[in-house]
Amino acid sequence: MDSQATEFQALTRRLQQGGVLSPDDVRAWCELGLDLGHPAAVQQVCEDLLAAPAVNSVLRPYWLFFLGTAYLHQLKIDLGVAALRQAVDALCDAPRVYNPQPVSQKFVHPRIEELLWQALAQLAAGGVRAFAHAGTLLGLVRDGRLLPFDKDIDLGVMVEDLPRARDVLLHHGWLLTTLPFTIDNMVVCHHPQADVVLDLCGLQTEGAGPNLVGGFWINNGVPLEWQRITRFPGPLQLALRPGPAGDVWQLQNPEQWLETIYGKAWRIPDPAFDTIIGAWNLVGFSSLTQWYAYSRICNAWLNGYWEKAVRLTRLVLERHTPDDPLMLRAAKTLETHLATIGTP
Repeated sequence: MDSQATEFQALTRRLQQGGVLSPDDVRAWCELGLDLGHPAAVQQVCEDLLAAPAVNSVLRPYWLFFLGTAYLHQLKIDLGVAALRQAVDALCDAPRVYNPQPVSQKFVHPRIEELLWQALAQLAAGGVRAFAHAGTLLGLVRDGRLLPFDKDIDLGVMVEDLPRARDVLLHHGWLLTTLPFTIDNMVVCHHPQADVVLDLCGLQTEGAGPNLVGGFWINNGVPLEWQRITRFPGPLQLALRPGPAGDVWQLQNPEQWLETIYGKAWRIPDPAFDTIIGAWNLVGFSSLTQWYAYSRICNAWLNGYWEKAVRLTRLVLERHTPDDPLMLRAAKTLETHLATIGTP
């Protein structure tokens, strides 16, 4: 973090002194500014760049993407959604960049699964009923191992147990990750030796009924209808069972839980599925869910992952907004790009 702050400060001085920064330097400054908690400064710079008389068609999607992210970090969700939709529109007109990289297989390493079972056993011993959730549960139940292409460990826990769960993990060597904006029902930790991220995903009962709600909640004045809400069948049924590192809590109905998230086809592998925007138990297509959808489409497209970008775009069309002209245009553009791969 110190090296990031030093680089950000150096680039900021050059900006303030009227120095000419290359587009790569400006992109680096925007990324650092967002990571280090300076979204208002990033917003201002992006707005200035977009207000220039002529904006390069290659760079315009970047400035809109960073602007949309800066808005979200300030909880201006609808403005962020609007900026990201403009970014998708700009990408349809931008020069083609196809640059897919090999999919990471980091989670094939047995050390990652060892950490999972250790964390579950440590949490259980500490009085926390945490359980394998989302992609972590999917891999264990369907494949008997973690998904090799997964990016983090997902554990479910009741919201009221989040503080205790956090303290248990910190006691056992995990480090707390500071998010760029507060999600009230989530704690994110990082294991420094293994370089693994663990998400504690908070759930709570829905009113007086048996069902549970999860998702991402930004409750700092953000209306409920803007949140990303998911609904699970309740009540939560867990059993304490032996695990490789000690007793752990496990769902008694993992298949039903997985079908709730991934639909009836959860047994069919689909590495391109995006739970954040495609989960079957999403409650509507809220502003926050829209932000994640358009952000992920933009990020994949900007980095040259056309297959992933079109899959995400089709997911939005199939699950949420089948008649959205922008998403239809984006899907058609990406499919046209893909049809030209290998041609001069």
